[in-house]
Amino acid sequence: MINKSILIATAIVTSTASAVWLLWPQTEDKQIPLQTAAASSSTAALGKPAQQSTASWPPPFPERNDERKFVPLLATGPLLSAAQSLAATRDGDPRTPPIEHTQVTQEMPSAAELADPKAYQQYEARQNTRLYAAYVQAADEEIPRLRAAIARAHDMGIAAADIAKGEEKLRRITAMQGQLLNEHPELQSGNVTKTNLK
Repeated sequence: MINKSILIATAIVTSTASAVWLLWPQTEDKQIPLQTAAASSSTAALGKPAQQSTASWPPPFPERNDERKFVPLLATGPLLSAAQSLAATRDGDPRTPPIEHTQVTQEMPSAAELADPKAYQQYEARQNTRLYAAYVQAADEEIPRLRAAIARAHDMGIAAADIAKGEEKLRRITAMQGQLLNEHPELQSGNVTKTNLK
């Protein structure tokens, strides 16, 4: 009885193993040709139009027996060679707007100031004063502009975070201007600003 059950179990396991062994290579072989066939058909499907499009691009002109007509181009200006065109622009293109030069000229130290350290320190002090005066003057012009822009932003309903950036900029410019005026009282009179910046 036990021998019969062992034999039946062995027969079942053997038949199952042989069936799996026989079916396994067949399913693998079937999948590989299908995949390769699918891949080759997809590449062929994709490759043929690409090959056709590249082979015939640009498309050839149809054969025509009638005479070709040439349309003259519109005149775009005087016919100049490249050398003549380059020579014509040597002094600049007359169509360009003029360059606006600033009126502020930097004062250069004299030979005596370069030779004497104390005189050179006075020259540097004058340059710093000019720089501070220029900042105070620019702040005088920018502060009202910023205040008007912040008021417009409030009226337009712009986000508070964006308005806060403008208010912070206004606060910093005002604080720096106040600091410069406190540290250099000579800047409070408009004379330094007007005379030293010219």
